[in-house]
Amino acid sequence: MLFEEQRWRADDASGRVIRSRYPGGNQPTDDSTYYPGQLDGPIGPIAADPTALTAQIDTTQPRFLGPTAAIRGLASLLGWRTPNQAARTAILTVLRDTAGITYHPSVTDRAGRTGIGVSATADDIRFLLILNPSTGELLAYERAALTPPADSDRNGAFVDDYHLFLVHTHTPSSNKS
Repeated sequence: MLFEEQRWRADDASGRVIRSRYPGGNQPTDDSTYYPGQLDGPIGPIAADPTALTAQIDTTQPRFLGPTAAIRGLASLLGWRTPNQAARTAILTVLRDTAGITYHPSVTDRAGRTGIGVSATADDIRFLLILNPSTGELLAYERAALTPPADSDRNGAFVDDYHLFLVHTHTPSSNKS
């Protein structure tokens, strides 16, 4: 199933998600409003300091879970927020300093954009971020099983979750009315 989401998040962990399903089915669209404190993750913008950013990642994906926690935590943070340049630098610093992260110099997302990839693997699951090489903004996130489950009729690796980020903006309001 394919979803298109429009997300808004305020610094107080409130927000709104409008999700459209394709094909539509019985409920093609839902609209959810989240009040202050209801959204997961840290309050406020993405930290511009690598130590503070690591603490933010730890709120959803504790680092003791290994290098995949950095990838999954950043996917969570970046899925709701648009980092400024200083925060993007901190993101790259955290990724550089995390043991077990693999760098991929050229990865193409499903929109045909070429970016840099960073990945980590655990339990035969690869987690991949694709970043814009000029700006550091998130282009895509992928979770792929490197081998199919024993009871599956699939052969080889398969993607079981993929998020494509087409637009990142800041807005003063989510138009909640």
